[in-house]
Amino acid sequence: MLSYIWIPVHLINTIISATAILMGTLIGALFSWIISKKTTVRNIEEQYKLMKENRSYEEFHKQRDFCANANIVRLDICTALFQSIRTLKDYRKGDLQNKYPIPINKDYSCVVSTLTDKYTLKELSYIYQFYGIIEKVNYDILNCDLYDENCFKKIIGGYEDILKKIYGSNFEEILSKDIDAMSYEELYDNDLTKKGYRTALQTLDKLCIIENEG
Repeated sequence: MLSYIWIPVHLINTIISATAILMGTLIGALFSWIISKKTTVRNIEEQYKLMKENRSYEEFHKQRDFCANANIVRLDICTALFQSIRTLKDYRKGDLQNKYPIPINKDYSCVVSTLTDKYTLKELSYIYQFYGIIEKVNYDILNCDLYDENCFKKIIGGYEDILKKIYGSNFEEILSKDIDAMSYEELYDNDLTKKGYRTALQTLDKLCIIENEG
């Protein structure tokens, strides 16, 4: 024979209310967890997207800075070559007009240092050595009596050193070229240029290629 447990009505109501509250709490917690998870995932995705965009932005500006500094170095080197070739051609024609210092960026050492990631120490040494010769020529121009032939010959020797540094024993041959018809690239990207300097200068060209990052 079955027996029944009699539960007071007010207790049943209490149990039902408590159960409803508990279920409501559990359901609320479940939805809160789902919403929180979706929000967290969305935030992570947005942060990743922002981080990716920032990285692209930084890379673009880093590449742009590389390009700007590479152009400075290339301009300084090519200007020195053009001026040296012109001066030696004029000198051999008997033109002893006053000469002016070779224009170079006054902060070239800092500019070159920004390219360390793109060059070996040996290649950086090539560039610094070249600037050293330019500095010496400019010093002699500013401190010598240009009306003194011996002093002028010292300066001419400096211009020859500039060309020898880039072309080696081929420096005489470069003097036969029509530099007015030559581009900057043709000045150094040729068989007359010493391999080390040709490679270093070609690298400068590559640094000036900025890819469109969108």
